[in-house]
This record gives sequence, structure tokens and C-alpha cells, in this order.
Amino acid sequence: MAVLEPVEIDQFPQSVEAFIELRDQVAQEPQGGVVMMLLAMFAYADDEDVGRQCLAIAVDRERLSEGPKGYEGWQLRASDIWLLHSQVKDKAYVLKSYVKGAVPENGYQLPEPPYVFEFSDNPHSGDPAMGTYKIFITSSGASSPRPVTVKRNDQGVWKAYEWSTLVVGVKEPEQENADDL
Repeated sequence: MAVLEPVEIDQFPQSVEAFIELRDQVAQEPQGGVVMMLLAMFAYADDEDVGRQCLAIAVDRERLSEGPKGYEGWQLRASDIWLLHSQVKDKAYVLKSYVKGAVPENGYQLPEPPYVFEFSDNPHSGDPAMGTYKIFITSSGASSPRPVTVKRNDQGVWKAYEWSTLVVGVKEPEQENADDL
């Protein structure tokens, strides 16, 4: 695997407008498309309404359906929302495992900003010039990086196309065993 340029962000977007502004900055590269998908998932775990809008913005149009629970008449497919909800709604540490420095040993506590996301690719990743690319994101709670396929839209923005491995479980956060006997 070849190491790709990491993505650093100073803060998580707190609104749909801030999400779009950050997307326009970082998703000009494939790694940025993956980061935006993760940030949309973080938003969903925090606030379902804002998260659903961000998810619709972060994924490739082929993964959306028409509907009111998204952005501008488009929403993430019901099966994808169900997967996301069932896997991370009560386990935000799964998402935190992708931020460098958030590890099982510290309970996946986020470090001080900037937040860093690390990536790699392999000979089977494809060619980004063709508009579809499979890259791998490092997770501190997994034994190997997780693949995510992104596609570049007609505006030059990379969006998540196949991202199901992002919500697969990770090593449980370690907790101190209090012995107050």
C-alpha cells in the first residue's frame, strides 16, 4: 500500500452551510471525499436532521433517493440510513477511531485540533483520473485500513460511493476498572 496525503481539519462543521464550505475546500481530492462522509456521519450521530442533510451532500448521487429527509429533495437511501443508525448511533467511538490520536487506550478521546485522517491506496485502487477511486482510511480500532470507494461528480467534488466498511465495529474503548471495594 502507498501512503497518501493526510487530510487535516481544524473543526467539525456545526451547520449544513459550514459543511458545504468545508466540502468545497477538502473534497477536491479523493481523501477529502472520505473525510466529508465521516463528518456527515459524525453530524448524524449528533443531530439526525443536520446529519441527514450532510449525508445527502457527502454521497454520490447514485446512492440517493428522492425524499424530504435530506438536502434539496434528495436523501440517503433508507437501507443506508438503517445501516448507519444501527452501527454507529450509540457507538460514536467507531467514527472517532478514524481520527489520528483517538485510540482504544484513551477511550477514543479526540485529540486537540487539527484533526488528522490518514490514507493509503494499493495497485487495485484504480486511477483517480478516471473519476472512481478506492482508498483506505486508517482506523486505530481495526487491524487494517478500511476501503472506501469515492466518485468525482461533474463539479469536481469527490463523494462517497461505497462506504459500508466505515461503520463496521472496531475494538471496544478501554475503560479503567474502578476497584472501590
